[in-house]
Amino acid sequence: MRQMEKWLATLMIVFGFFVLTGFGSRRTDAPPAGNVTGVYRYVAVLKSGSAQQKAAAAYWLGRQRATVAEAITSLAAVLGDTTEIDPSQYRPAAKDQKATLGEEAAVALVQIGRPAIDPLIRVLKTSPSPAARRNAAWALGAIHDTSVTSDSA
Repeated sequence: MRQMEKWLATLMIVFGFFVLTGFGSRRTDAPPAGNVTGVYRYVAVLKSGSAQQKAAAAYWLGRQRATVAEAITSLAAVLGDTTEIDPSQYRPAAKDQKATLGEEAAVALVQIGRPAIDPLIRVLKTSPSPAARRNAAWALGAIHDTSVTSDSA
């Protein structure tokens, strides 16, 4: 447990550095990707569906790279949900693969990329939920790894 606390503290310092140096602060005025009507339909499911339906909606929003602010905010809101879901119901996945709704939301936010950074940092700084902070930290690290890889390509 102590090692996890040290790891989280280190991760928060690293991401604090990125925030202070402007990493992730670049905004784009490009229109949202994907079908905007569909985005709002899936955002509604994220707010009121069952855990399984919410996970499927998160998956779809991630695949669409939905940059609509409400989609990103709604995904960030479920990062702390530890309800187990069955990903094989809506995407190719191993039958024995276990995931939670919060983890599926984190994956979707990684697929969305840079527009999700500020909301993820906000969750990392303010959420009382350890699961939400863990998923936000993982997503931030994955977004950073993805941007490093794509910038050097």
